[in-house]
Amino acid sequence: MQLNHIKSFGTTYAVGFAGGLLCLWLHIPIPWILGPLLAIFMCKTFLPFKGESSTALRNFSFTITGIQIGGTFTAATIDLVLPYLLPYSLLTIFLITISLVNAYLLTKWIPIDVPTSLLGSVPGGLSAIIALSGSFKANTALVTIFHTIRLMTVLFVIPLLATQLFTPTSGSENVELLNGLDASQGPLWTIIILVAVYGLALLLQERIPAALVIIPMVIVAIFQITNYPLYHLPDFFYIFAQLTIGIYLGFSVSIKDLRKAGKYCGYYFGLTVILIAISFGLGYLFSLITPIDLVTAILSLAPGGLIEMALTAESVGGDPSIVGSLQMIRMLLIVLVLPFCLKVFLPKI
Repeated sequence: MQLNHIKSFGTTYAVGFAGGLLCLWLHIPIPWILGPLLAIFMCKTFLPFKGESSTALRNFSFTITGIQIGGTFTAATIDLVLPYLLPYSLLTIFLITISLVNAYLLTKWIPIDVPTSLLGSVPGGLSAIIALSGSFKANTALVTIFHTIRLMTVLFVIPLLATQLFTPTSGSENVELLNGLDASQGPLWTIIILVAVYGLALLLQERIPAALVIIPMVIVAIFQITNYPLYHLPDFFYIFAQLTIGIYLGFSVSIKDLRKAGKYCGYYFGLTVILIAISFGLGYLFSLITPIDLVTAILSLAPGGLIEMALTAESVGGDPSIVGSLQMIRMLLIVLVLPFCLKVFLPKI
């Protein structure tokens, strides 16, 4: 039995690795996420594929990616982000409002209840929104599928558009890593701190949304900002983390799920495309009213994918630390503020 599990994991990672290499060869952005995602999805859909993903490895990979993003923070990043916290928050609230209004108007055209449509259109916070769907008497299955459509569309459309619109950095043709090259290497013993951070993230993952990414990102960023750098893990860890996340995403969606949502998928795909277009416009506006460069501003306002947008920023010459920190603010607004607003306004609709 143990041997079968080993073979299954080995096959899964071989398929994911092959997909990553193919995307790398084709110069597709964030190849070690999109490649495994596509490869796993295609194999399990069209072949008698018996692979499986690991929750433990997924959790580990989220933490490694949080460490990776946190390592790109500097004191200058905080100095730059703080003055623009208010305009960014206002633009994000506007983007969320537009998505909810569009979802509400859609219920006038198709036979779907308002709570399901609204919750299925929120630009982020999947786990928290799914948890809320029960209390609002929404269709949890449809909410999950609509969020999956949004996430998959964002993951493929925005990195590809960013690569076409902006000049990639010299390292983007190889491996997209947020490895903090400008930061000082910390002592080897600080690996103990990284292990403790992982343990803390696991401990709090049920209490804090996206704790596996946010906690390591914040803690490592604090060390970086205060000039006490931690040990920088070898690039292999970052590649493996992206590969594992791509595999996890590939297993998270299926043709069966998409068929379950039926013809509604097309409508919510359309809403996502509209949302992406609006986010690009708001990103352009954000770059005009702040000194933040255009690519960083656009990726910071993208409707979802904190990890993927930060990785994309690195590949096209943006600032991944700014993208990561602002995307975290967007997610916190969705997770902490939006549920309260929905509880107040949904009964009145």
